[in-house]
Amino acid sequence: MENEQSSVVLASAETRLIHLAQAAAVAVGVTIRVIDDAEDVKAAWRACGTILVGADQAAAVASLSLPRRGRVYLLGQTGADDAIGCWSMTIGALVILLPQAGKWLSGVLAGRSSGTISATVVAVRSGCGGIGASTLSAALAVFAARRSLRVGLIDADPGGGGLDLMLGAEGLPGWRWDRLRQASGQIADITDLLPRVDGVTLVSMERTDATAIPPPAAEAVIDCLARTHDVVFIDLPRLEDTAMWPASRSILLAGQSVRSIAAARTSALRRGSEPWGLVVRKGGSVAVSEVARAVELPLVGSINHVRDLPGLADRGVPPMLGGRWRKACSQILDWCVDDDNHQVVKPW
Repeated sequence: MENEQSSVVLASAETRLIHLAQAAAVAVGVTIRVIDDAEDVKAAWRACGTILVGADQAAAVASLSLPRRGRVYLLGQTGADDAIGCWSMTIGALVILLPQAGKWLSGVLAGRSSGTISATVVAVRSGCGGIGASTLSAALAVFAARRSLRVGLIDADPGGGGLDLMLGAEGLPGWRWDRLRQASGQIADITDLLPRVDGVTLVSMERTDATAIPPPAAEAVIDCLARTHDVVFIDLPRLEDTAMWPASRSILLAGQSVRSIAAARTSALRRGSEPWGLVVRKGGSVAVSEVARAVELPLVGSINHVRDLPGLADRGVPPMLGGRWRKACSQILDWCVDDDNHQVVKPW
């Protein structure tokens, strides 16, 4: 008798989708049992190792309000309606489109893969208020996109007013956090549903009733963007819990004043296990090297204070400035994506 924990079932009545899924299974010597009855779905949900849900059955499965579990995949056909992505968040399933992702499905069924994480995730936070962490996050994202990297930018600061305003993307259609707060687990690729500006995929705060992001939604969105991008930047509010937004690397932005240094030291004490680097915003009495020594973090770059930045942000002009800023962003970005010198922490 087949081991239920290693068995695969497909809930679907769509003939072509069934044939495509079976073809991917045959390639790795796996047998798929096809079901289309609610009671069979409930039984399989409790016992089977891998659950495949056809797009034609997504609404019916969602209506069962089944508990969250791993190894659930929503199967659709390439070029089908994008609404499949909405069902993936409700069910807690990763979307696989066939026949385009047939090899990926084969790998999943063979136990070799449940999705590929390729991105470096960089958390950016300020040591004290009003020092420009959001500006730095946006600048690094735009600069990385101009290096032809696939870039995601996540706005995690409910009190920041929205990164889309800073990038001039407030009028662009697309989902904000209000559409993603219920996300959890592995969700579909939402890239095409999000605003995109200057080559950056943006997850921005909603304009009204912006509150702290639920931890399951934070992890689900990071996981999603990390599967589809090269680097993802997270603009964090000061003193945000590091465990809530796990990253490959963290940047702490500090100023050159004694008060700013003291606040940055407090923030640094809360750091997690990922490597942290210090960026100093110039404009104070303490030498940059002394700031790094006092905060006890490696210095990875320094940026100039630019008087015109608030005006640029008000006009929605991305903060890509003169040569010194570009050089600083290049140096900081090199540190962010230097795979030889850091350990990637992947909560997913």
